[in-house]
Amino acid sequence: MLTDGELARRCRSGDESAWVTLVERYQRRIWHVAYQFTGRSDEAEELTQEIFLHLLSALGNFDSSGSLQAWIQRVARNYAIDHYRRRRRERSLVVDGEEFDHAVLFTWDPAETTDPHRSLQQKDLSTWLRKAIDRLPVELGQAVILRDLQEMTYDEMADALKVPLGTVKSRINRGRIELARRLKRNKTAWSNGQAKGARGDVS
Repeated sequence: MLTDGELARRCRSGDESAWVTLVERYQRRIWHVAYQFTGRSDEAEELTQEIFLHLLSALGNFDSSGSLQAWIQRVARNYAIDHYRRRRRERSLVVDGEEFDHAVLFTWDPAETTDPHRSLQQKDLSTWLRKAIDRLPVELGQAVILRDLQEMTYDEMADALKVPLGTVKSRINRGRIELARRLKRNKTAWSNGQAKGARGDVS
């Protein structure tokens, strides 16, 4: 198996077989990053392709003395963050209240329950959470995604977002509080099994 340094060197030199190896080695990991920021499998596939194209042009900046995996993860996250910001700016032009379809769910695992009614409630709650995160202010939404879904450390987030550590913690806290506030507003509907009527209410 090629070492990270050798793999990066061959990719930079235009070795197509090395590039195929790199894609196969890291495609699943990058797709996971893209998925967490988009919430849709089709958008995650497109973003994954964009990230690989970006990686190809950025490989010249890789320090072969470091970890290729860590470098790719960092570049992928930074690109996904920029994509998330662009997408939110584009959606801010849409009339307020229009719903967005997020078919892929973050938290629901159908294997966790065999109760069809409970399964439906969990699926609806996961959909609601995805929409609620998407409706948060950009800086709060990306903070929640990076911390609670990507499981990044505070220091990693501060480095990726180029903000002080205190700002990172504040954004995470504010994002969680806002999500909790919105979830509490819908709590009665969820507990009564009326999730269908609450799906679009994430305000």
